[in-house]
Amino acid sequence: MSNRVRLTCLVMLAVLCVPTFTLADEMQTKAGATGSEVDSEHIFGFSEGSDIGSQGEREIESVTIGSFGKLGNYSNIDNETSFRYGVTDQLRLSIGTLTDFYGINNSPGLSNRSIATFSGLIGEMRVNLLDRTKAPFGMSLSINPQWRQIDPVSGETTGNYAIPATLLIDKEVISDKFFVATNLIYTPSFLRVNGMRGHDDAFTVITAGTYALGSKIFAGAELRYEDLAQNGTFIAHALFIGPNLFYRFSPTFTAKVAWAIQVPDVGSNALDLTSYERHQVELQIAYNF
Repeated sequence: MSNRVRLTCLVMLAVLCVPTFTLADEMQTKAGATGSEVDSEHIFGFSEGSDIGSQGEREIESVTIGSFGKLGNYSNIDNETSFRYGVTDQLRLSIGTLTDFYGINNSPGLSNRSIATFSGLIGEMRVNLLDRTKAPFGMSLSINPQWRQIDPVSGETTGNYAIPATLLIDKEVISDKFFVATNLIYTPSFLRVNGMRGHDDAFTVITAGTYALGSKIFAGAELRYEDLAQNGTFIAHALFIGPNLFYRFSPTFTAKVAWAIQVPDVGSNALDLTSYERHQVELQIAYNF
């Protein structure tokens, strides 16, 4: 797939929410602006909303993602557990750990292994740029440095550093009922394997929507496009789609599950089961105090 086609796909996905944002502005003009009672950060699937909590708020968050279905027999279960603290109403800082389980057997280009291991450390600075309850839409910027001693795909021992940067945009279309979001993610990674240095760049666009089925439960779906470049050359791309479910057990404890399945890319009309998994499943729990 040419770079022009990739760029076109990214732009198309990024603007999918624009008509919805416009509709929401018209609805709020008729109904009057109201403040939301929903924390939008966790109500989507693999994507996130722009809310970051208030000053002094503390949160423990655990995110487990299982990846399955590459060529051969491949599975990876990755966990990120973080402590988050609201420094101000516009700034939140986090620090956490990364652990992995790898079950790899006869997967092309990967060594067979079955291990559970501590993988590395992760941090985050998240800044709320636009408050969605006051502006036409919400927007936050996340800078998420990571250090890994274990490669996230192969399970090999490496020196892997990544600095994902994410722009999180969301909109409350129907007050406390229907929300949409777009996440734009750029992840440069720097790694060292067998004494050689490498540089990967990953580009991801996610568009999502979720609807309140009750006062404590949201259900939705999202579309995700991923593109991977290695040492400046695009080498892989994939398209994922899937549902998600969020439940608020109490004002301080929430959980969500999400599933994404790779579908044929609009450019190549094929699956890439060498660089990407066929299925990804996420379980997230969060506790505020």
